[in-house]
Amino acid sequence: MQTPPAITDVVVNDELLGFHLEDGRFISVPVAFYPTLALATPEERGRFEINGSSVYWPELDADIGVEGLLAGAREHHHYARQAVERAVRLGRLPKTALEKAPLQPA
Repeated sequence: MQTPPAITDVVVNDELLGFHLEDGRFISVPVAFYPTLALATPEERGRFEINGSSVYWPELDADIGVEGLLAGAREHHHYARQAVERAVRLGRLPKTALEKAPLQPA
């Protein structure tokens, strides 16, 4: 099995999460695939560490790898629920958002 290419740069904003790869490709998914990032502030999204073929956001305890992006994988429903709970706790979402929060995989 081949090792995934290393990440050279990260683009994350209100619309997308993208990785520039050492082999010249740019891969991206809608940031909505990862509620932890989608509900974070731009400053929180901007504080990350590139670790080879994955990116870690220490403040958010989120780790996303090249293989997941290439597969179009979405954030696990457990972590998506935690992201909604965090956003409610921080006043970024109304308490009613918990009623709609992902409880089961989409």
